[in-house]
Amino acid sequence: MVEFILVALGAAAAGFVVWAVDRNRASYGVLLMPAAAVVAAVLLRVVLLSAGVGFGTGPGFLTWLLPAAAAIVAAAAAAWFIGRRRAAADLARLTAILR
Repeated sequence: MVEFILVALGAAAAGFVVWAVDRNRASYGVLLMPAAAVVAAVLLRVVLLSAGVGFGTGPGFLTWLLPAAAAIVAAAAAAWFIGRRRAAADLARLTAILR
């Protein structure tokens, strides 16, 4: 159980870093990127553990490394996709209001 908490905290930290780096962060809330990162990391860890990776003499570090990488990729992909769409929608609404 402690391992899941550590994975979730690490993924949330990665999500906050991605949020801080994103230039469109004003278009969405502060918890969206950490939530996407935590969901991706925890789901991947559950899949890896249910597949048997990390038990016994196998490569146990993969159950830590892959969820961390997945958290960064998921948060960056969400920021790229959601940030661009919401920023464009906000700009379109502002343009419509100002006309």
